[in-house]
Amino acid sequence: IAVPTATAVSTAECSATRERILDVAEALFAQHGLAGTAVRDIAKAANLTPASLYNHFESKRALYDSVIERGVRPLLAVLEGLPSREHTAENIDDTINAIMDHLGKRPHLPRLIHHETISGGESLVSLSRGWIRPLIVQATRHVDRDAGDYWSEDERPLLITAWMHIVFGHFAMAPLLGEIFGEDPLSP
Repeated sequence: IAVPTATAVSTAECSATRERILDVAEALFAQHGLAGTAVRDIAKAANLTPASLYNHFESKRALYDSVIERGVRPLLAVLEGLPSREHTAENIDDTINAIMDHLGKRPHLPRLIHHETISGGESLVSLSRGWIRPLIVQATRHVDRDAGDYWSEDERPLLITAWMHIVFGHFAMAPLLGEIFGEDPLSP
C-alpha cells in the first residue's frame, strides 16, 4: 500500500483549498462584483484568513482573473474541439450539452458576467476583449462554415450573441425562474 508523502498531501490540500477559494470568490463576485467584494469576505466564506488566501492568489484581481479563466477557458476548449467537418445534429447536441454541463458546474459565472456588464465594472474591457470576444469569434467561425445563405455574414455574430444571451440568461435568471416555476431550473 502506497502511503502519500507529505508533499503529495499538501499539494492535494493546496489544490482543494484553491478550488474552494475560487468557488467562494465566483459566488461573491457574481453577487457584488469585483469592486464590491472584499478579500476578507472571500477568506471568511472559505474558512481562511486573508493572509492565507494571499498564499494562493497574489491579489484580489488575480483571484478574479482566475475565476474568469476557470469559467471561460473550458467553453473556448469546447468550441475549439468542434470537428472541422460539417456539423451534424449529434455533434451540435454534444456541444450544447458540454456547454450547459460546464455552466451547470459554474452557475455563478453567467451571473458574474451579467453583473460586470450591467454595472459597467472595471473589468468589462478585459473580460470582453480577453474572453467573450474569443468565444464569439470561435463560435462564429463554425456558423460561417455551415450557414450557407441562410444567415448573412453580418447576422452570424448576432446569432451567436443571441444564443449566448439565451444560455447565460438562463443561468443568470435561475433564482427568478426557480421562484416562478417552483423548481430548480439548474437541475439536470
